[in-house]
Amino acid sequence: MIDPSVIETPIGYVDLARVVANSERVSTYAAGHGFGWRPHIKTHKSKTIAQIQLDAGAQGLTVATLREAEVMSDVCDDLLLAYPPVGVSKLERLMRLPERVDLKVAIDSTDVLLGLAEACRASGRTVGVLVEQDVGLGRVGLQTSEEVAELAERTRDVGGVDFRGILFYPGHIRMPRDAQATHLTDVSQRVRRTLDELASIGLEPGIVSGGST
Repeated sequence: MIDPSVIETPIGYVDLARVVANSERVSTYAAGHGFGWRPHIKTHKSKTIAQIQLDAGAQGLTVATLREAEVMSDVCDDLLLAYPPVGVSKLERLMRLPERVDLKVAIDSTDVLLGLAEACRASGRTVGVLVEQDVGLGRVGLQTSEEVAELAERTRDVGGVDFRGILFYPGHIRMPRDAQATHLTDVSQRVRRTLDELASIGLEPGIVSGGST
Protein backbone atom coordinates (compact mmCIF):
# COMPACT_ATOMS: atom_id res chain seq x y z
CA MET A 1 0.00 0.00 0.00
CA ILE A 2 1.33 3.47 -0.88
CA ASP A 3 1.72 5.96 1.94
CA PRO A 4 -0.36 8.99 0.82
CA SER A 5 1.96 11.34 2.69
CA VAL A 6 4.82 10.64 0.28
CA ILE A 7 2.83 11.10 -2.93
CA GLU A 8 3.35 14.26 -4.96
CA THR A 9 0.41 15.20 -7.13
CA PRO A 10 -0.66 14.97 -9.88
CA ILE A 11 -0.28 11.21 -10.10
CA GLY A 12 -2.03 8.42 -11.91
CA TYR A 13 -2.93 5.60 -9.54
CA VAL A 14 -4.29 2.15 -10.39
CA ASP A 15 -5.61 -0.17 -7.70
CA LEU A 16 -4.47 -3.52 -9.13
CA ALA A 17 -6.57 -5.48 -6.65
CA ARG A 18 -9.63 -3.73 -8.04
CA VAL A 19 -8.46 -4.41 -11.60
CA VAL A 20 -8.23 -8.11 -10.75
CA ALA A 21 -11.70 -8.12 -9.18
CA ASN A 22 -13.25 -6.23 -12.10
CA SER A 23 -11.58 -8.51 -14.64
CA GLU A 24 -12.84 -11.61 -12.88
CA ARG A 25 -16.32 -10.10 -12.69
CA VAL A 26 -16.44 -9.37 -16.43
CA SER A 27 -15.02 -12.78 -17.34
CA THR A 28 -17.58 -14.54 -15.15
CA TYR A 29 -20.39 -12.52 -16.69
CA ALA A 30 -19.23 -13.34 -20.23
CA ALA A 31 -18.89 -17.05 -19.49
CA GLY A 32 -22.31 -17.09 -17.86
CA HIS A 33 -23.89 -15.61 -20.98
CA GLY A 34 -22.11 -17.90 -23.42
CA PHE A 35 -19.70 -15.53 -25.09
CA GLY A 36 -15.97 -14.91 -25.04
CA TRP A 37 -14.29 -11.81 -23.67
CA ARG A 38 -11.63 -10.05 -25.75
CA PRO A 39 -10.88 -6.76 -23.97
CA HIS A 40 -9.63 -3.75 -25.91
CA ILE A 41 -6.29 -2.53 -24.52
CA LYS A 42 -6.34 0.89 -26.24
CA THR A 43 -7.19 2.61 -22.95
CA HIS A 44 -4.75 1.02 -20.52
CA LYS A 45 -1.97 0.08 -23.01
CA SER A 46 -0.39 -1.97 -20.22
CA LYS A 47 1.05 -5.47 -20.46
CA THR A 48 0.55 -5.84 -16.71
CA ILE A 49 -3.18 -5.11 -16.92
CA ALA A 50 -3.53 -7.18 -20.09
CA GLN A 51 -1.99 -10.14 -18.27
CA ILE A 52 -4.45 -9.67 -15.41
CA GLN A 53 -7.32 -9.77 -17.91
CA LEU A 54 -5.94 -12.88 -19.57
CA ASP A 55 -5.40 -14.60 -16.23
CA ALA A 56 -9.02 -13.79 -15.35
CA GLY A 57 -10.24 -15.63 -18.45
CA ALA A 58 -10.00 -13.29 -21.44
CA GLN A 59 -9.64 -15.39 -24.60
CA GLY A 60 -7.47 -12.82 -26.33
CA LEU A 61 -6.88 -9.11 -26.74
CA THR A 62 -8.12 -6.40 -29.08
CA VAL A 63 -5.69 -3.73 -30.27
CA ALA A 64 -6.08 -0.54 -32.27
CA THR A 65 -2.62 -0.01 -33.73
CA LEU A 66 0.37 -1.95 -34.97
CA ARG A 67 2.41 -0.69 -32.04
CA GLU A 68 -0.16 -2.06 -29.62
CA ALA A 69 -0.11 -5.38 -31.48
CA GLU A 70 3.68 -5.54 -31.28
CA VAL A 71 3.67 -4.87 -27.53
CA MET A 72 0.78 -7.19 -26.70
CA SER A 73 2.23 -10.06 -28.73
CA ASP A 74 4.65 -10.44 -25.82
CA VAL A 75 1.82 -11.53 -23.52
CA CYS A 76 -0.87 -12.92 -25.80
CA ASP A 77 -1.04 -15.38 -28.72
CA ASP A 78 -4.56 -14.31 -29.81
CA LEU A 79 -4.87 -10.76 -31.15
CA LEU A 80 -7.53 -8.86 -33.05
CA LEU A 81 -6.41 -5.71 -34.87
CA ALA A 82 -9.67 -3.76 -34.91
CA TYR A 83 -8.61 -1.14 -37.45
CA PRO A 84 -7.78 -1.99 -41.06
CA PRO A 85 -4.04 -1.72 -41.79
CA VAL A 86 -3.45 0.51 -44.82
CA GLY A 87 -0.07 1.01 -46.49
CA VAL A 88 3.07 -1.00 -47.09
CA SER A 89 4.83 -0.09 -43.84
CA LYS A 90 1.92 -1.16 -41.65
CA LEU A 91 1.47 -4.40 -43.55
CA GLU A 92 5.16 -5.21 -43.25
CA ARG A 93 5.00 -4.68 -39.50
CA LEU A 94 1.89 -6.83 -39.32
CA MET A 95 3.67 -9.68 -41.08
CA ARG A 96 6.59 -9.42 -38.66
CA LEU A 97 4.41 -10.28 -35.66
CA PRO A 98 5.35 -13.67 -34.19
CA GLU A 99 4.07 -16.66 -36.14
CA ARG A 100 2.64 -18.15 -32.94
CA VAL A 101 0.07 -15.32 -32.76
CA ASP A 102 -3.40 -16.22 -34.02
CA LEU A 103 -3.86 -12.91 -35.81
CA LYS A 104 -7.20 -11.51 -36.91
CA VAL A 105 -7.72 -8.22 -38.75
CA ALA A 106 -10.85 -6.13 -39.26
CA ILE A 107 -11.49 -5.13 -42.88
CA ASP A 108 -14.18 -3.02 -44.51
CA SER A 109 -13.12 -2.60 -48.15
CA THR A 110 -11.80 -4.53 -51.11
CA ASP A 111 -8.69 -2.35 -51.21
CA VAL A 112 -7.77 -3.31 -47.65
CA LEU A 113 -8.49 -6.98 -48.36
CA LEU A 114 -6.31 -7.08 -51.47
CA GLY A 115 -3.41 -5.28 -49.79
CA LEU A 116 -3.56 -7.57 -46.78
CA ALA A 117 -3.85 -10.70 -48.92
CA GLU A 118 -0.85 -9.69 -51.04
CA ALA A 119 1.28 -9.11 -47.94
CA CYS A 120 0.20 -12.47 -46.50
CA ARG A 121 1.03 -14.35 -49.69
CA ALA A 122 4.43 -12.67 -49.93
CA SER A 123 5.28 -13.66 -46.36
CA GLY A 124 3.81 -17.17 -46.59
CA ARG A 125 1.43 -16.43 -43.78
CA THR A 126 -2.34 -16.77 -43.40
CA VAL A 127 -4.22 -14.14 -41.41
CA GLY A 128 -7.84 -14.26 -40.29
CA VAL A 129 -10.20 -11.48 -41.31
CA LEU A 130 -13.36 -10.14 -39.73
CA VAL A 131 -15.57 -8.09 -42.05
CA GLU A 132 -16.81 -4.99 -40.27
CA GLN A 133 -20.40 -3.78 -40.54
CA ASP A 134 -21.83 -0.40 -39.58
CA VAL A 135 -24.80 -1.07 -37.28
CA GLY A 136 -25.80 2.55 -36.73
CA LEU A 137 -22.79 4.57 -35.56
CA GLY A 138 -22.04 5.81 -39.07
CA ARG A 139 -18.28 5.84 -38.59
CA VAL A 140 -16.74 2.67 -39.99
CA GLY A 141 -17.89 -0.55 -41.61
CA LEU A 142 -19.97 -1.65 -44.56
CA GLN A 143 -23.54 -0.42 -44.68
CA THR A 144 -25.51 -3.50 -45.72
CA SER A 145 -25.58 -7.23 -45.14
CA GLU A 146 -25.16 -7.77 -48.87
CA GLU A 147 -21.93 -5.74 -48.89
CA VAL A 148 -20.59 -7.72 -45.93
CA ALA A 149 -21.35 -10.99 -47.69
CA GLU A 150 -19.80 -9.79 -50.94
CA LEU A 151 -16.53 -8.84 -49.25
CA ALA A 152 -16.51 -12.04 -47.20
CA GLU A 153 -16.97 -14.09 -50.36
CA ARG A 154 -13.97 -12.37 -51.98
CA THR A 155 -11.75 -13.77 -49.25
CA ARG A 156 -12.26 -17.22 -50.80
CA ASP A 157 -10.42 -16.22 -53.95
CA VAL A 158 -7.49 -14.01 -52.99
CA GLY A 159 -5.36 -16.40 -50.87
CA GLY A 160 -3.38 -15.55 -47.77
CA VAL A 161 -6.45 -14.72 -45.69
CA ASP A 162 -9.10 -16.78 -43.95
CA PHE A 163 -12.64 -15.50 -43.34
CA ARG A 164 -13.23 -15.82 -39.61
CA GLY A 165 -16.36 -13.78 -39.02
CA ILE A 166 -17.87 -10.32 -38.61
CA LEU A 167 -17.22 -7.31 -36.42
CA PHE A 168 -19.47 -4.44 -35.37
CA TYR A 169 -19.30 -1.54 -32.92
CA PRO A 170 -22.61 -0.15 -31.63
CA GLY A 171 -20.98 2.91 -30.10
CA HIS A 172 -23.99 5.07 -30.87
CA ILE A 173 -25.99 3.43 -28.07
CA ARG A 174 -25.09 5.86 -25.29
CA MET A 175 -28.49 6.71 -23.85
CA PRO A 176 -29.81 5.55 -20.45
CA ARG A 177 -30.43 1.82 -20.22
CA ASP A 178 -34.22 2.14 -20.18
CA ALA A 179 -34.07 3.95 -23.55
CA GLN A 180 -31.86 1.40 -25.32
CA ALA A 181 -34.37 -1.30 -26.27
CA THR A 182 -35.29 0.01 -29.73
CA HIS A 183 -31.66 0.61 -30.66
CA LEU A 184 -30.55 -2.80 -29.43
CA THR A 185 -33.35 -4.47 -31.37
CA ASP A 186 -32.22 -2.66 -34.51
CA VAL A 187 -28.62 -3.85 -34.03
CA SER A 188 -29.81 -7.40 -33.40
CA GLN A 189 -31.92 -7.40 -36.57
CA ARG A 190 -29.06 -6.02 -38.69
CA VAL A 191 -26.67 -8.67 -37.42
CA ARG A 192 -29.27 -11.41 -37.94
CA ARG A 193 -29.77 -10.33 -41.56
CA THR A 194 -26.01 -10.44 -42.10
CA LEU A 195 -25.69 -13.91 -40.61
CA ASP A 196 -28.52 -15.11 -42.84
CA GLU A 197 -26.90 -13.52 -45.89
CA LEU A 198 -23.59 -15.23 -45.11
CA ALA A 199 -25.31 -18.56 -44.57
CA SER A 200 -26.96 -18.25 -47.98
CA ILE A 201 -23.51 -18.31 -49.63
CA GLY A 202 -22.12 -21.03 -47.41
CA LEU A 203 -20.04 -18.83 -45.12
CA GLU A 204 -20.63 -19.48 -41.43
CA PRO A 205 -18.77 -16.94 -39.27
CA GLY A 206 -16.81 -18.57 -36.49
CA ILE A 207 -16.67 -15.20 -34.72
CA VAL A 208 -19.40 -12.61 -34.25
CA SER A 209 -17.59 -9.79 -32.48
CA GLY A 210 -19.27 -6.77 -30.97
CA GLY A 211 -18.73 -4.58 -27.99
CA SER A 212 -19.01 -1.07 -26.63
CA THR A 213 -18.27 0.78 -23.44
